[in-house]
Amino acid sequence: MKLKKIVPSLLLFIISGFFLFIQPSCKKIVTQTIIDTFQHAWKPVSILNMNAVSELSSVSIGDSILVVGSNSNYTMMAVNSSAINSTMVYFLQGTYMYSPAYGYPYLGKNLCSFATDSTLNVQSVPVYSQYSSFVYKPVYTPGAYSRFPQTSPYPSNTYPSSAYPVIRNKYLITPVEGYFPNIQKGERFDLISFDSSQILTPYGFGATPTVKSIYVTPAKGTLGFSGSGYFCAAFFNNFFVYYESQFFRIDTLGNVKQFGYLPAPYSNGYGIYNMFTVGNTLFAKSGGILFSSTDQGETWNVFNDFSNTTTVGWLTFRNVGNKLYATIADLNTQLFKVAFNGKNLNFSELNNDGLENSIITSITPCGKFIFITTATGVYYRDTAKFDQLKTPIR
Repeated sequence: MKLKKIVPSLLLFIISGFFLFIQPSCKKIVTQTIIDTFQHAWKPVSILNMNAVSELSSVSIGDSILVVGSNSNYTMMAVNSSAINSTMVYFLQGTYMYSPAYGYPYLGKNLCSFATDSTLNVQSVPVYSQYSSFVYKPVYTPGAYSRFPQTSPYPSNTYPSSAYPVIRNKYLITPVEGYFPNIQKGERFDLISFDSSQILTPYGFGATPTVKSIYVTPAKGTLGFSGSGYFCAAFFNNFFVYYESQFFRIDTLGNVKQFGYLPAPYSNGYGIYNMFTVGNTLFAKSGGILFSSTDQGETWNVFNDFSNTTTVGWLTFRNVGNKLYATIADLNTQLFKVAFNGKNLNFSELNNDGLENSIITSITPCGKFIFITTATGVYYRDTAKFDQLKTPIR
């Protein structure tokens, strides 16, 4: 009796399996959509990145306006607590140069300065009118070798990145001419002062600059000027200039202090193209060597020589608020937070996911965001997450 019940059931099971096997089209196909929740740490500023323009400098005005400079214009962008709004583009008056050697501007909270191949220019931020600026074109000495030198190197290798910084909205300096028949006279720099109130008002009619020519000579015991490098940074109301293998400090009265090839005597070293502060200590970087000054650049010492490491020589140190960061130039978007441990440095690599494979030229906080300018555009993320170490985000 039990066998009769089992056999029909078994037979039905075999027949059903057979039809399922030979008719796969009868199967019900279920498609499941999986949404990838991956979020890049850094996001592009789309309204600035449409044309992949090289953005070379930036500054924050308060906590609501970011100013981004390229080699021919600067853009003002409104930033609020949750979004990035529309932009307004202002062209740098009088410059049509597309070479970063001349074009990348100094950006301040009130004005910008930049050079073309024959003039030095200052204009307001924002531009109130076509008169809210001035153009300085020097009077050259007949027979002298006269030019505005190209700045070097590219902004990713320098900090601060512009060669024409402005002190107290009033002073700036530029090399003008050299190789006089009387070499003892030195090379001419023009120290320019101006009344910024004539630039920074809607009804201003431009400033008339006052020019003081000063002559810079090589330090005693050196072989003189050589090469063509030029770098200028402003700290503690002084200009620090590296010019044709010589390092100088020039104050706003035109007093010059010579240091020679490097800030302090040392057997190794390259040009000075990177300066930064940690508290009240001023640092100058030459290759893998750090020089430090605790008296605002009056005297210098060798802080440490990191030439035997492969890290420091490739880095550009950048002040961001009261913190210190470093970037690597030449098609590398690595970011590091820097901490001092006595005479040594500790580096913590930060999350750079989402940045294009480009070169970083500036880092600027504005409002709740922090912005990075690069050779291909601008990127941002929440400031509270900037120090996040390099780990995937999901």
